[in-house]
Amino acid sequence: MNNSSFKNRLQIYEYTLSTSEKKIADYVLNHVESVPFESISDLSAKIGTSPSTITRFCKRLDYRSYVEFQTLLKTESFKVANYDTIAEKVIEYYQLTLKQSKSIFQKISPEVLVNDIEESDKVVILGIGSSGLTATEFSLRLNRMGINSISVTDSYSMFAQSVLLDSKDLIIAISNSGETPEIVKACREAKKNNVKIVALTKKYNSSISETTDKIFYTSDSDLLEDDKFHNDQLSFLFFIDVITYHLLKNDKYNDNYKKVLHVWKEK
Repeated sequence: MNNSSFKNRLQIYEYTLSTSEKKIADYVLNHVESVPFESISDLSAKIGTSPSTITRFCKRLDYRSYVEFQTLLKTESFKVANYDTIAEKVIEYYQLTLKQSKSIFQKISPEVLVNDIEESDKVVILGIGSSGLTATEFSLRLNRMGINSISVTDSYSMFAQSVLLDSKDLIIAISNSGETPEIVKACREAKKNNVKIVALTKKYNSSISETTDKIFYTSDSDLLEDDKFHNDQLSFLFFIDVITYHLLKNDKYNDNYKKVLHVWKEK
């Protein structure tokens, strides 16, 4: 059973919904507490659509049936309690973001990316803005393991790298929207040279999906519906923490990592 939340499913599959299915989605979002207790015929009448359309909507969001949709919806709540401090509220937001990220990105096993990294001559990690900071952190970790990796965070270098790589290399493209022009362009160029490309994004069916071999999705902080909480990179950092852990199960990488940390401590 896919245990992703309703909002996470919308985040991933919203681009596949028809006009009538988007109408259903809007209704559900505004009536989360009552919809789980509605029969499919009563719900279709209230929305002004047909039971068959609601069934298709459920299947589109990767529910096996309307009953599974109702069952899982009953257990969901994105409401955060009234805490005494802002710090407690932010901690709750972190927990929700990480929980939802886990349910999304494991649609593809993390080991798939681990294998790609291990088999590549060079790993190039792309990111612009805050995603560039994540790309830099990811690259530093790989370097400490003895893996040939660089992070590229400016458009010129991205394009230059993309035309110089070949089929033995790997690009990891990080983009919240999957529409970052510089990254999409670089991936398109690299694809001409049969470079392996993996994307990390929050949006399904974005432009970057047209050029990548594999896509990992992470949770969007917008799901929390609090305009005072902004952390676009937390779910990405969770992802690279998971990949780092998998890689460090390799004795060679683990030994390299310890050697590098030891040198830094001696300084």
